[in-house]
Amino acid sequence: MRALLFAVALVFLPELALAQSPVTIRAIMAWPNDCNCVSQYKRYIEEVNKRGKGKVEIKLLGGPEVVKPFEQLQALRGGIADMTHSASAYWVGETIEGSVMDILDPNDFDRYLKGLRTTQAFATMNQAYREKSGVQLLGIMVGGTGFRFLMAKPVASLDELNGKRIRVFGTQRAKSAQSFGASPQTIPATELYPALQRGVVDGAIRAPDDAWSFGERDVYKSMISTPLQFSPGGAYIAVRVWDKLPADVQKLLSDVAVELEPQVLRYFADADAKAIEQLKAKGMQVVEMSAADRKRLAEARTL
Repeated sequence: MRALLFAVALVFLPELALAQSPVTIRAIMAWPNDCNCVSQYKRYIEEVNKRGKGKVEIKLLGGPEVVKPFEQLQALRGGIADMTHSASAYWVGETIEGSVMDILDPNDFDRYLKGLRTTQAFATMNQAYREKSGVQLLGIMVGGTGFRFLMAKPVASLDELNGKRIRVFGTQRAKSAQSFGASPQTIPATELYPALQRGVVDGAIRAPDDAWSFGERDVYKSMISTPLQFSPGGAYIAVRVWDKLPADVQKLLSDVAVELEPQVLRYFADADAKAIEQLKAKGMQVVEMSAADRKRLAEARTL
């Protein structure tokens, strides 16, 4: 009898071991590993791995060196990776509903998250992501105080953007730049610095902390003080993976994202404020906006 039980155990133990092994999620990100913009995404991964030990493990494969930023959505759908950290604006041409994160007022973070999470906004946006893009947004992993016009060629007003070549990302940002007479140029963040140095573009729609973190510290001569767009980024997981995860793993992934969101937004708000002071010390001038110009920027945000 003991010999029989031992033989049965040999047959079934491998399957039991396999069933008990943690789910592995292969993660990528749109930005380089040394950029501050990915710091909270990596924090999220660490927290999930700590709390989900034995159940789930997120393995970070890398950034743009693994998959180019604008190709990462297809990578998730095609099975090259399972999760990415990216910006909704990169995919707004495919899933325009993701722009709801830009339309909400970001000035009060608690109010912003309440508007996103306690209304139908988040659920409606995710339903569109599922149907159109085959992904689901888990939560915001990068934010700040908003994207501004940062110019390598100095400007003193919005009117002086006319005729300038501006780096943009996403169709909405392109329309916003065009509304001021600028010529939009779509350039990945990782390629922006040399484009500014060579004069390929005259400026960029850029977050201050990103500008500093990506090393664009000596090129900007002026910054429009009022943000044009909020444009937070987040972690997206492929629906083909999400729908197969155990319910407790789904809950863990969602709960950690929701818990960290307020901290993420405040972290990057502080980082933006610090970066602005650092850029000013490098010679960048901050151009203040009149009430009329702030209204023009607000209108451009919703084009």
